[in-house]
Amino acid sequence: MKAPPRPRAPRRWPLLLAAAALPLAATAQTAPPDTATTYKHQLGLTASPVLDGFFKNNRSLPLGLLYKRQTKPNQALRVRVVGQYSRRDTTDFATFDKGSTRYFWRAEAYVGYEWQKALGRRVQLGYGAELGAATSQRVSKFVGDKLTGIGFEQDRGRETDIVRNVLLRPFVSLSYRLGRVHLFAETAVETGYRTFENDRKTYLTIFYYEPDGSIPPQGQLQSSSRYFRNRGPYLTWRPVQLIGASIDLK
Repeated sequence: MKAPPRPRAPRRWPLLLAAAALPLAATAQTAPPDTATTYKHQLGLTASPVLDGFFKNNRSLPLGLLYKRQTKPNQALRVRVVGQYSRRDTTDFATFDKGSTRYFWRAEAYVGYEWQKALGRRVQLGYGAELGAATSQRVSKFVGDKLTGIGFEQDRGRETDIVRNVLLRPFVSLSYRLGRVHLFAETAVETGYRTFENDRKTYLTIFYYEPDGSIPPQGQLQSSSRYFRNRGPYLTWRPVQLIGASIDLK
């Protein structure tokens, strides 16, 4: 008589594999993907080149700071400040007097809103508007000395131009992304209200020859002045409003 067969032991390897897979599955569910990182802030530098007389008029560019804060995935609040300064001195009469001098400065501030639309993995289209204010001053101090048939003339003068703007700028931008860095360019239509002031003063001192041909220590002073002011609305298109680079910040 044969002995009854022994009961087979249950196979345990499927249970072991399932137990080993549980931690991996939990890790896969809790680990965020790398692309889930979002950046709410953006900080960048801008420059505003001039296309007319590119190599001559871009020796001193308006430079600015641009800050963006994402309010929605495809919308951003933006703040921008711009400054510019240039100066040119001459040494026409360096032996006894300062030469002619010209300097210019400008300050601008803007706040705006931007809508964004992806055109690809790296390319993005932006459009919106900025509201801002700007002020600038250009000063020319000129010096001219010359000998004439009746004496010696000293010409001194100062001319000041002051411009103030309140403006609105609808813009369109195109940006290219490299990791966290954005390279971008903008075009804009600028409209607003501008005030222009011109103030010119000149002083001419003439030293007439004495009968013996000498020049007296004191001369006769002649002065003149002119003031001009203009104000009104304006509209202009800036093909390249600005170019720049920015970086994403958390």
